[in-house]
Amino acid sequence: MAWLFIAFIVVPVVEIWLITQVAGQLGWFETIFLVIAVSAAGAWLVRREGLGVIRRIQENLRGARIPTDDLADGAMIFFASALMLTPGFLTDVVGLALLIPPIRAILRPPLIRAFRARVEVRTAGMGSGFGGGMPGFGRRGPAAGRDVYDVSGSAASAEADITDITEDPGELPPS
Repeated sequence: MAWLFIAFIVVPVVEIWLITQVAGQLGWFETIFLVIAVSAAGAWLVRREGLGVIRRIQENLRGARIPTDDLADGAMIFFASALMLTPGFLTDVVGLALLIPPIRAILRPPLIRAFRARVEVRTAGMGSGFGGGMPGFGRRGPAAGRDVYDVSGSAASAEADITDITEDPGELPPS
């Protein structure tokens, strides 16, 4: 709730104050030009950084690697683009900072940790669930004690780690 207050009350007040301070020093025409120029430079950087991240994600997927770092970078670039669209100097500075790769590298680990803390991904024989989905798959609570079946047809507890595939199941049992 506090972040909503900051986002919708504090940030706009600070932005208006900053714009009036800059306009008092440079003049209104120059201030408006500066806000537009910074936003245009930010849009160019968002495009450049975003295309680079998309390219790296595609390379990782072609190499059968999970692009965790690149997805986090993509989220930060997306957030930066939203900040760059917001008129003002404070949001532009934060947005431009998110477009600098070394700053994203510093912010990436806490972002990934926060995302992992909020999302539970469990895989079971028939698919994966993000904290829900089919009964008994990726759920906590009453469904957690149910048996699930892996592709070999053997029963396993819903809490068991059946993602470790160490042997070839061979022929699947007839349905």
